Amino acid sequence: MAKSELIEQQKILRVFKLINLLQGNIGKPVHRLAELLETNERTIYRYFKLLEALGFVVIKEFNKYKINERPEYLPATSTFGSFSQEENLWLKGLIESQGKANLLRDSLLQKLQLKSEVKQGTEQLFKANLGRFVDLIGEGIWGKKQIWLKDYYSLSGDTVSDRLVEPVGFSTDYENIHAYEIESKSMKVFKIERIGEVVLSLDSWKNENKHELPGQALFGYTGKSKFRVKLRLSKKAYQLMLEEYPNALPFMYIKNRNQYYFEGEIPQLPGLARFILGLPGEVKLEEGEEMKTYLKEQIGKGVF
Repeated sequence: MAKSELIEQQKILRVFKLINLLQGNIGKPVHRLAELLETNERTIYRYFKLLEALGFVVIKEFNKYKINERPEYLPATSTFGSFSQEENLWLKGLIESQGKANLLRDSLLQKLQLKSEVKQGTEQLFKANLGRFVDLIGEGIWGKKQIWLKDYYSLSGDTVSDRLVEPVGFSTDYENIHAYEIESKSMKVFKIERIGEVVLSLDSWKNENKHELPGQALFGYTGKSKFRVKLRLSKKAYQLMLEEYPNALPFMYIKNRNQYYFEGEIPQLPGLARFILGLPGEVKLEEGEEMKTYLKEQIGKGVF
């Protein structure tokens, strides 16, 4: 990578981190933001202007800055800071209907187009970056590898540090991960938006006996039992599992571009069994004696 490209990439990541730091109810002073992002206060103010140009609202309260998601007088369903696609088209049509072209009209049309596209593009980039984190964390869960959460921001301690963890599972909404932290020797919840970067370690889990999840449902069931299952899925079955059971994502993978698998431990058998029986010919059970026995029992009950 060229030096100029590396510098630009660092700038983009710094802006992402700034957005993370400014989110929430508690603001931060400029000097603290500069320290956390390893830059100067002048640059932070310049980033504020960039965020405002992209549609974010940066406010100051008691010498601390934060992003204001929306004014209090707007309903929670309002999209503040940018026009929706419908609003943008309506305003564009209204302006275009005002007679012949002039500088003011052309300027407004350009700003409408630019603001809408830049705002949407920024949100897509931010979501794509978080999606990349989810993929890497999922690799750590499936491969039973330790991972580094680089530049993780702690809201309670107002600190940024690197955390070595053993990822165990995602929350239902994929906003948090449950992981065993090596330093504190305890299970903790980490918010994905506060992670600066995810780095896979070469070291495998060393504390699996201490891993605990707070009753997370998989295929509609929770429990402390662990039934190991390996399934080979058709493309159709793979897609349906993703859509109907998003919590199964960390245990799903693709080999050689066209071989689809689910491999992991489930708390109970009935939920996944119903999925298998509902797709005859689309799922092959490769491992899992308990599941094999259970499926035979269910098929036997259906024979008259």
